[in-house]
Amino acid sequence: MILGICGSGRKEGNTGGLIEEVLKATGGESELIWLIDINPGYSTGCMRCVVEGNCWQQDGMTTMLYKKMLDAEAIVLGSPCYYGEVSGLMKSMMDRSIALGYMGIGKESENPMHGRKPLAGKPGAVVGAVAGHGIEHTLEVMEKFLGYSEMKVVGKLGAIAGMDDVREKPEFMEQARQLGLKIKEALKGK
Repeated sequence: MILGICGSGRKEGNTGGLIEEVLKATGGESELIWLIDINPGYSTGCMRCVVEGNCWQQDGMTTMLYKKMLDAEAIVLGSPCYYGEVSGLMKSMMDRSIALGYMGIGKESENPMHGRKPLAGKPGAVVGAVAGHGIEHTLEVMEKFLGYSEMKVVGKLGAIAGMDDVREKPEFMEQARQLGLKIKEALKGK
């Protein structure tokens, strides 16, 4: 299963449209999780996950998203660009993902304080949308998350769409399809 994680608060928005097209182009079983639906709380930096093996907060991260991330064959992250950054929803999800390293699953980290790397080796891609500028940094932040997780970044897509709908922009939809095909190809090589 290929997992899409969308950090937009608008389900009719451009970021979701791009992720949907990427997932469709993979031709495989996929699921799109909207972070707005699972309402991830903020990381408190308490590091209880190091001792307890999971995050103490009971929300959509602990009850559903961690397992879906672990079970996914590939992950597509998407965020709109807000002030040159990822959305607060996406940032909370990335911060809270630290608990994945302390569940006793996956490759040992080179730094023992970082736990394990359960997402290591999985293909990953990032997409983002913005009206004007700043998309490069938004994509970079999500790429760093994939890199820290030791996932294989297969590509990225940043759509500068103005106030238009990306679904009506053939060049962006084609780029999304191509990204989906890259994920499909990466999964064949596994």
